[in-house]
Amino acid sequence: NRRPCTLPRVTFLLECVPQPFFSGDRDAGRPRAMGLRSGNARQLAHFLVSKPCAVPSLIVSQTKMITAYGKNGDVEKAIGLFEQMSHRNQVSYNAMLSVLLDSGRLVSALQLFEEMPRKNARSYTSMIAGLSRSGHVREARQLFDSIPPSDRNVFSWTAMISCYTQNNEPHRAVSLFSGLYRELFESKVIPNSYTLSVVLKSCGCIRSLVAVRQIHSLTLKLLDEAGEGSVFAQNALIDVYAKLDCLNDAEHVFNRMKWKDLASRNIMMDAYAHNLSLDQAFRIFNSMNEKDTLSWNIMMSGLLDGHRGLEALRLFLSLLRLGHDTKPNLSTYTIILTACATHTMLEFGRQIHGHTVKNSLYPNNIFVSNSLVTMYANCGLMEDLLQVFKEMPKKDVISWNSVIHGLGQNGHAQKALEIAEKALASNNFNGNTFSAILTSCSHGGLVVDGLDYFNSMSRKYSIEPTLDHYICAVDMLGRAGMLKEAYDLLRSMPFAANSVAWSTLLNACSIHGSLNIGRVAAQELQMLETDNTKSYLGLANIYSRTETGRESRELLNLLREKGIVKELGSSWVKQIVVYGALWNAVGEVMQQLMQVMTRHCRVHEPEH
Repeated sequence: NRRPCTLPRVTFLLECVPQPFFSGDRDAGRPRAMGLRSGNARQLAHFLVSKPCAVPSLIVSQTKMITAYGKNGDVEKAIGLFEQMSHRNQVSYNAMLSVLLDSGRLVSALQLFEEMPRKNARSYTSMIAGLSRSGHVREARQLFDSIPPSDRNVFSWTAMISCYTQNNEPHRAVSLFSGLYRELFESKVIPNSYTLSVVLKSCGCIRSLVAVRQIHSLTLKLLDEAGEGSVFAQNALIDVYAKLDCLNDAEHVFNRMKWKDLASRNIMMDAYAHNLSLDQAFRIFNSMNEKDTLSWNIMMSGLLDGHRGLEALRLFLSLLRLGHDTKPNLSTYTIILTACATHTMLEFGRQIHGHTVKNSLYPNNIFVSNSLVTMYANCGLMEDLLQVFKEMPKKDVISWNSVIHGLGQNGHAQKALEIAEKALASNNFNGNTFSAILTSCSHGGLVVDGLDYFNSMSRKYSIEPTLDHYICAVDMLGRAGMLKEAYDLLRSMPFAANSVAWSTLLNACSIHGSLNIGRVAAQELQMLETDNTKSYLGLANIYSRTETGRESRELLNLLREKGIVKELGSSWVKQIVVYGALWNAVGEVMQQLMQVMTRHCRVHEPEH
């Protein structure tokens, strides 16, 4: 008549047993239990689990606890419980394997994987995914090839394809999919929506529109378009078509979708925004009942790219008014600081700076700090720029380049070169670093220093000068009046000069009145851009400065005969009226933004 032992009672007794303590490096080998202090409790627990009625239920309970410990980050407790288990099944091993992989303990996971008495499809899939996250692509492929045919399924196949995609080997991902498709299809292993979405991403990486269309055709055959499960593949199709500049195809997929989730709308909105089809992007944005922070960021970023920064700021104002429903994140502040830099809205930029401090984004977040450097540079505040740069605990190449360029464009060439030397000495440089250095030398008249840096790029720093570097050097020489040297450098370039290069030289000739070189530059520019008035007007300006008024008049008459008209100028009075109206609008938005920001800061003020 004894009542059968119940699961809660066994679990309670096991919880009474103290957790084992461990020693040694977790990844040096499998953790070793050193002992338990409560021997009676352990004996009682083993007595209870020896009852046949309790074993299956206890295994399930302990396995669930292992998974829960892993999700909560209590890996030690998960390991301890796993080692205490007198009986383990396949699910228990897989659960422990997942906990070790998710916590980054790859060596321990590999050891457990080898010790498993039996492995199933989930074991192989988890291990491939873990190796992928650690960048061990070759080992992942070896493991995939060793999977018995009975355990090879769509999940292990997808995991290996995803491994190639995540580790920047998209060609291998597409090759694996196409190479095994027939063989696995005959074994009734059919790619699912997630498989196809990963393959589509790889096709986009290799920019193969032909492959994308083939996978698109496959999705129509294998997936139920009306089913909710096909949304992953359809979202991937929209994204890859947009990135390959096939906006009409992206629209076609989006409009045919029966099920649209938040990601579907965000992806299509982002496609419109990147193509500056802002009205269509706004149409989707305004139709969304549910928006996340990404939705707002996509729209604000699109407006900023479309030179509608004031509207981006108004949208940011609307986001702040939502309160706690949707909050600005790191990307939001970066976008808005860029808008402040574009419109030189210093006071509002300072408000954002203070807000990032309150939200612990500054100075620890490098993206926010880099945006602040750019904003203060555009507003001409070098002390603030240097203070932000000084307070950054970590600096990347963009940080150094932004400071060098900001100092140089504001006339602090010597300070810019001082920072540049530190960047070069600490190996924090790339091609853009030298563009910033040459620009600084150009604005500061430091021709000798600039040429030294230009000539040492490939020899000392292993960076081959690009067309942009040559143009910067031509501009530097041209500003200094060294037009012959600028022309010779342009002619000696290892690649053909573009319109920007000739226009740069022509502007220098116009400033210094060099007729002969100016004529050559104008002719080259006319051949590259027939309808561009810059070449004609630049040459006419040179004629007027060199007292060749007759040639200047003839050239202007030729412009009229060709029907090439310069954009109408505007008087100072007209410009003041136009910019005055714009400034009033900016002032109105700033006033509203400052009010909302002040309220927002009060709401999020930390409690003491």
